[in-house]
Amino acid sequence: MPWTNDKFPNAMKNLPEEVREKSIEIANALLEEKQMDEGIAIATAISRAKDWAANRGKETESHSEDSRSVDVKVHGEDRYVIPYHEHEWAIKNEGSKKVEKVFSNKKDALKQARKEARKANASLTVQKRDGRVQQRISYNPNKRAKKQL
Repeated sequence: MPWTNDKFPNAMKNLPEEVREKSIEIANALLEEKQMDEGIAIATAISRAKDWAANRGKETESHSEDSRSVDVKVHGEDRYVIPYHEHEWAIKNEGSKKVEKVFSNKKDALKQARKEARKANASLTVQKRDGRVQQRISYNPNKRAKKQL
């Protein structure tokens, strides 16, 4: 049964009317054409409708006092474990030119960087001695999977 502007999923209730209408249009098309899961169709439709609105200079979020955005991702500064001088390892924050802390071994640097990245809801990038990326780990609560390179 297609959705209308009178009957729509709760996830769309706080969207500006124009974005909600576009979301409904997209969700109905996705459900009809691709026969995809309803939850995925709703999330995809909202994301595409917000992109559509942003590309046209329209509001993508409702600014009423009783609404709250459900698409907010809190992500802190990423951390990097990098080789430092000849035999040391360091933790560096995203965007910083200076290292934060220096360690005599990689194991201790990793232990501290993991703690900091978890606390900051950030990602951790671990380099090899030659500077290539060894591993990336996301500690963002919205993205929990480890990414191995």
